[in-house]
Amino acid sequence: MKIGFHGGVGEVTGSRHLLEAEGLKVLLDCGLFQGHRKEALAKNRDIPFDPAGVDAVLLSHAHVDHCGNLPLLVKKGFKGLIYCTEATLEITAIMLRDSARLQESDAAFFNKIHARQGSKETIEPLYTEADVDACLALFTPRPFMTWVELSDKVRFRFHNAGHVLGSAMIEVETKTAKGLRRVFFTGDLGRRKSLLMDPPDVPKTVDYLLIESTYGDRNHDPVDRVESLIKTVVDRAVAEKGKILIPSFALERTQEIIFVLEKMIRRGQIPLIPVYVDSPMAINITEIFSRHLDGFSFSPEFKDYVAKEGDPFDFKAIRYVRTALESQALNDKKGPMIILSASGMCEGGRILHHLRNNLDKDTTTVLMVGYQAQGTLGRRLQDGAKKVKIFGLEHAVWARVETLHTFSAHADQGDLMWFMKSLDPRPRTIFLVHGDPSDRAALKELLRAEGITRVECPEYGQEFPLE
Repeated sequence: MKIGFHGGVGEVTGSRHLLEAEGLKVLLDCGLFQGHRKEALAKNRDIPFDPAGVDAVLLSHAHVDHCGNLPLLVKKGFKGLIYCTEATLEITAIMLRDSARLQESDAAFFNKIHARQGSKETIEPLYTEADVDACLALFTPRPFMTWVELSDKVRFRFHNAGHVLGSAMIEVETKTAKGLRRVFFTGDLGRRKSLLMDPPDVPKTVDYLLIESTYGDRNHDPVDRVESLIKTVVDRAVAEKGKILIPSFALERTQEIIFVLEKMIRRGQIPLIPVYVDSPMAINITEIFSRHLDGFSFSPEFKDYVAKEGDPFDFKAIRYVRTALESQALNDKKGPMIILSASGMCEGGRILHHLRNNLDKDTTTVLMVGYQAQGTLGRRLQDGAKKVKIFGLEHAVWARVETLHTFSAHADQGDLMWFMKSLDPRPRTIFLVHGDPSDRAALKELLRAEGITRVECPEYGQEFPLE
């Protein structure tokens, strides 16, 4: 047995880990790299193993940094099955089609404006909607906590990850000459206390643990502080008649924000102002949430609220924007208003057009509600850049840029330590993935202080034998 790390190590995008066991090659996730355009394109196009040699893909959840490069894997020769949960399949179909459309439209827009500037620089999409359809034909949903046989010696099952709707941790069990060996991949691990989700399961026996470390160096603001923070931002926008732009991940983050705003408006904590959800993908995913309100992943507290108040995603203050013309018209509307739009790291989609039109206004607030990876536009704004490039053209930044860490669906340092210290017996080796170098280093040092020393921080392309 061995495990190879081909993405999502030393960074939080491009999750991709190849497990080789008893003659099988099993890929854990196949996500998109996000960051500087040229670097991300190069990493996404380069698959450092033969896709045709991979027997199966086990997908943890539907965020594009975990699923977004599956169409290219299939395009380059993968012919096996892609396993995930039912809700993940529903959402991934939306995410991948949207990813293909965004790549095609962003490439066309980039090429058009550069041609106007006299530049010959062009870009091409990684894959098309036809490639997505070919990929989706290989998806095979499986329920939580049900063993699936990949061979007579290798099987897997999904555990609830508590991260987003349908998200799963993956347990792979292998019969080896030395006995049973269990590899456990958390994907993105959820929080012990969440606005929407049940907390993650804790497995009983793990030999090798691959665990995310996105927030390995810090703790989040408590969930119960979110309403006071939102109220401050909204009250200011009302006073200034300004716009609040929220670059929001279409999956989970958008639904969490809708839920909070709906509660606050219903209770009179903030005034009734227009809230626009300007992302067809986010709208389609929100409809899936509405269909799964009694499903496996949601917390009892959220289910109780739904039972008393009804569907929080069907509220009069929420206006769903589907067409490009409706989206463009928002630029001519006066505030106050709130616009939630993808992508969450400002790397594509309609949020780029809203930023282009509003970053130069000091009445605009850009509210970051999720992790911003190194190299992304969102990270540059978060770090205080006074000028940024959007579609290759420079824009001055006069808007306020603020961050709410409260909304993160990722486990923080305390959650990660709770999870690892709950494992009994301790794993033979813990691999820290899906985290920037400083996050992983801080978490490794904290584990060492707790007497947990068999911890690795793999680098891109590194392989480890599993005893």
